[in-house]
Amino acid sequence: MLRLITLGRLLLLRNGPPSEPIHLQPKRLALLAYLALAARDGYQQRDTLLALFWPRADRDHARRCLRQALFHLRNELGDGVLMNRGRDGLALAPDRVSCDAVEVEDALRANRRREALELYTGDFLPGLYVDQGGVELEEWVEQTRRRLRMAVVACAWELAEEHERSQRIASALELAHRARALSPDDEQGLRRHMALLARAGDSAAALGAYSDFSRRLRRDYDAVPSAASLALAHELRHGRTDSPPAGRPADLAPRQPSGSEPGRRSDEARRRAGRGEAGRGDPGRGVRRMTAAGLALAAGLVLAEPLTRESLGHAAGRLVVSEFTNHTRDSLLGVAVTEAVRAELSKIARVDLAGARAVQPPATAGRLGPDQVLILVTGDVTPLGSGYAVSARLVAAGSGRVLGVVQEEASDTTVFLPMVQRLSQRLRGDLQRSLEPLKPAR
Repeated sequence: MLRLITLGRLLLLRNGPPSEPIHLQPKRLALLAYLALAARDGYQQRDTLLALFWPRADRDHARRCLRQALFHLRNELGDGVLMNRGRDGLALAPDRVSCDAVEVEDALRANRRREALELYTGDFLPGLYVDQGGVELEEWVEQTRRRLRMAVVACAWELAEEHERSQRIASALELAHRARALSPDDEQGLRRHMALLARAGDSAAALGAYSDFSRRLRRDYDAVPSAASLALAHELRHGRTDSPPAGRPADLAPRQPSGSEPGRRSDEARRRAGRGEAGRGDPGRGVRRMTAAGLALAAGLVLAEPLTRESLGHAAGRLVVSEFTNHTRDSLLGVAVTEAVRAELSKIARVDLAGARAVQPPATAGRLGPDQVLILVTGDVTPLGSGYAVSARLVAAGSGRVLGVVQEEASDTTVFLPMVQRLSQRLRGDLQRSLEPLKPAR
């Protein structure tokens, strides 16, 4: 039995005793990882492998490279590990090779959350060098890396909430710390951690977590925490001690909404909608409407307001929104979020759409021409329990510097559209602050 380790390190072991490492080229280990994950429910076509691992080679040369790689793998791994189907199908024998990433996925599917956390020992294929031109392989590695990490983070938060409800506070705090360590840029996670610490009676530690996050955000991204995080820190400094039940991470205590005029939400209702807690209805009904909601967003949100650009739109260079990477089962969500962001940002700048890898930063940081990219906007749509998390990044194309990171969550499908609109408006504000200093001198 062979053991393929892909989380935290890249290593192939021959199960012992003792376990013996098998020394293979990283690219061949990556080929095994791809077959373990991408072809786990069937055989992978050789043409797919050629395009992923030897994209710049002509067809005959790429086939020779694949044959050579398979020859060396069979020599090292033994018979029966690599299985053929006809002339083109290829797969790993699951009873001959185990893979830690596959086991994490299996544990998550079976809701064995503690097991998934124990198996997840680091990022997927860390430090793997992909040859120049290997765009699709690099994208697959990045998407798999993000998907696994975010799924494990969500798993850690679910366990933390369960443990808090059963009064296992120390364990809940440990799980929250693990979630924060895996996703340190997640401000929603920061606020959940702060609220949990406050409910555990340690407001000083909650404020310390906020201060550490604020310093790192300023140092790494030249940015500041969101208004929601600032407001929570303000409440903690002023001694809010009333505690809500577990599962209300964005607030320290439920508040009674003040009276409001008919047809208008109270301030508290708007705040709760911003946290993804308002408007919850029948979950099944929300799921049934998600495809229609995605279509409505993708097709109609562009026309919600006139796309009148402000003066910042006259800067040289382009703003490019790459299609958000969709990690959910609803194929429309990535397109819907991309279109919503494009519509909002089109109000202040010229916006083009492109694939994430179709956009290459200029080689030098000199003056940008009108067809060069000024800022790239990219992000991810990820399942989070019964809801969704959407994250977005503003990247200066000339230097690759991250100008801003924005994340929003929707507790279920009924509040998905307002969440996307909030994220788009926050991005617009970050963009307005970022465009002026990036404008080349005339």
